[in-house]
Parts: sequence; C-alpha cells; structure tokens
Amino acid sequence: MASSTNEPDYAAKMLGYDRKTFGKMIHMMKEDHQLRGDHNVIWHDNGDVEFRGTIIDNMHGWAP
Repeated sequence: MASSTNEPDYAAKMLGYDRKTFGKMIHMMKEDHQLRGDHNVIWHDNGDVEFRGTIIDNMHGWAP
C-alpha cells in the first residue's frame, strides 16, 4: 500500500533519512522551486514531492 505524508518527521523516516539531513534537503529543494517554508508539500513513499496536486520533484535527488 502506497503511503504519503505532509509531516517532515514522518517523511524522513519513511524515506530513510535522518531528520537533520532531511531538513537540509527540504530547504534546498524548496529554494530551488521558489517555495517558502509555509508552502506545504506532500511526500510520497517513492520520494516524489507533490505541491498543489502536481509532482514537482523527487527527494532522493537531494540526498547528499
């Protein structure tokens, strides 16, 4: 069953990243897409990032 969340703590765990690393990844990804911190995204268990109903990126591409 596919899973998704808008909670960064759960997303980090779901995608296999420690929370500190994931936080840095979020900031870089949002800056690249000109999103603010209060722009809520949804993370899917395959790493896809959804914003306003559109897949805009994949978090695994931001891994260090």
